[in-house]
Amino acid sequence: MSLTVGRILNETTQYKLKLLAGKEGLGHLVQWVHMIETRESARFLHGQELIITEGIAGYDEDGLIAFVQTIMDRNAAGLIVNVGMYMKDIPQPLIAFCEGNRFPLMTMPWEVPLVDVTREICQLIINNASREDSIASIIKNLIFHIGNSGTQLRQLERFGYHAQSSCTVLSFLIDEKAETAEYVRVNSQLRLLCELCAKEVGDQYIDFTYQEKQVILLLNYTEDQVRSYINTVQDRLEAHHIAAKVYIGIEDEGAPLTGVDRLFHAADATSEIAFRKREHVLYYRELGMYQLFLNVNSTDVLRTFYDGLLGRLEQYDRENHTDYRRFLTTYIECGGKQNEVSRKMYIHRNTVTNYLHKIEEIINVDLSSWEGRSMVYAAYCIGQIL
Repeated sequence: MSLTVGRILNETTQYKLKLLAGKEGLGHLVQWVHMIETRESARFLHGQELIITEGIAGYDEDGLIAFVQTIMDRNAAGLIVNVGMYMKDIPQPLIAFCEGNRFPLMTMPWEVPLVDVTREICQLIINNASREDSIASIIKNLIFHIGNSGTQLRQLERFGYHAQSSCTVLSFLIDEKAETAEYVRVNSQLRLLCELCAKEVGDQYIDFTYQEKQVILLLNYTEDQVRSYINTVQDRLEAHHIAAKVYIGIEDEGAPLTGVDRLFHAADATSEIAFRKREHVLYYRELGMYQLFLNVNSTDVLRTFYDGLLGRLEQYDRENHTDYRRFLTTYIECGGKQNEVSRKMYIHRNTVTNYLHKIEEIINVDLSSWEGRSMVYAAYCIGQIL
């Protein structure tokens, strides 16, 4: 997890930083440190920067408040004012403004060299990023059985993650072509929002990317905390107008880190099924029959079963320029209710009956029997996985 303003404050005590306001914002994430003196230069901020200013611009009280409002609008993490030369003290209205907005406001004496402070904070950020990369690499090695698992679990222990910690895995699939500008935009917002939401609920959080999906591990979260986290993430995605592009697969069994490989593969597969079913949040435990097929070791077995039913129907469609496969999908998704199929596909009910008879003939299955319907539904589920 990224550094927070509070952690930087605690780890740089030698520079005599003093918190004046915004204690409730000490959990703000910090991705970089940057010096700004004017409101105009704030437009270059990306967000989550810790801002340092000397007050060279000479703003009055209203100007200072406007300056802080501007960097807040750009999602800055907090503000350090280098007092003593250009600013002798901090106006009370500015302190009250920052406190009311939960925005960390700190001071630092003029005699403290800025170059030392910025170097120290940058080094903290770089070291933290390196630590996160190491943790993510260990988790991937455990998932894909690379190296000695005992050694890797001991390495996680040194990072503060215990092998028996209960683990929930979430896989986020973005409905955009990878490497496009829109995918990059949505993925960047998604990563930040997921981390911000985790910081509000619990500290033990690991994330990494796998095949264009964002994967998150929540450690030692209670069932209520997991539910709160997911609800909060959804709300933030909605607020940023990207919820419609994101599909979440969740395995919340709470097994220990020693079983993270199984949890990961379950969540990853669930996100794929969520995307195909157009359900934005889907739990592995809710998959029903899909769970059976996801745990079949040989995909060849599943492929053979699928090809013998729906694969045969698809081949018939290709050779005869028909569309029975799409019709059968609609029939399944309508729960076999012929009137609903008729309305949804704008065809007469007699046509529905005729199509069903033709499909029975092609795949040699009686769709009026429980066994026949079960076989076709099983093939449909397998098709969502293959």
